[in-house]
Amino acid sequence: MMNSLEILKGNDHIDCSNTLLNLISSEINVSENYSLGLSGGSTPKFFYELFAEKYKNYSNIYLWTVDERHVDINDENSNQRMINSIFSKSNLNIIEYSYEEDPSHSAKNYTNTVFSKVDKFNAAILGVGKDGHIASLFPDTTALNADEKGFVQNEVNILTRWRVTSTFELLKNVENVYLLVTGDNKKEIIEKIGKENGLPVNELIRLRKKTVLLTDQ
Repeated sequence: MMNSLEILKGNDHIDCSNTLLNLISSEINVSENYSLGLSGGSTPKFFYELFAEKYKNYSNIYLWTVDERHVDINDENSNQRMINSIFSKSNLNIIEYSYEEDPSHSAKNYTNTVFSKVDKFNAAILGVGKDGHIASLFPDTTALNADEKGFVQNEVNILTRWRVTSTFELLKNVENVYLLVTGDNKKEIIEKIGKENGLPVNELIRLRKKTVLLTDQ
């Protein structure tokens, strides 16, 4: 399989976010369901706000959470809490992650929930950590080897001991994957993306036919 990395460079974070909005808008057919995977963190929030405003009346758009810290939704570290705060006033369908004490149960239940509502994974937005992680697929963690097409628990011991994350098997089958990586603090990792260095982000690029990187670096 030919794999490629398309790099779209913007002037700043706002520029990259607007480019991403235009790309995703070009994919949406108003008469069909559309699914979009959302990551946590501060980087995608501006894009989410743009998207929520533009598509607030669309009930045929389904939002699933790419990964989640193993915390209750009321915890300030919850990705789902952040996503809900932006999208809950819209008609968009939020496929909400539900916390359970056992992270493996949370992962299994979220897999079942997402797959019961999504027939086709149209797009996902991913950040890239300074260590090259995507979703909660961190270097040297067990979830890197998961062969399920869905969500699994992963012990990371960063902010929280456990995470629930999309697997490579799921992410490689998403139609369009966008890496949104902006800010001076990401300059070093940007130089490593697309190289053969074994980082999780590059493993995903290797597995996919095409991946798009939007950056201001």
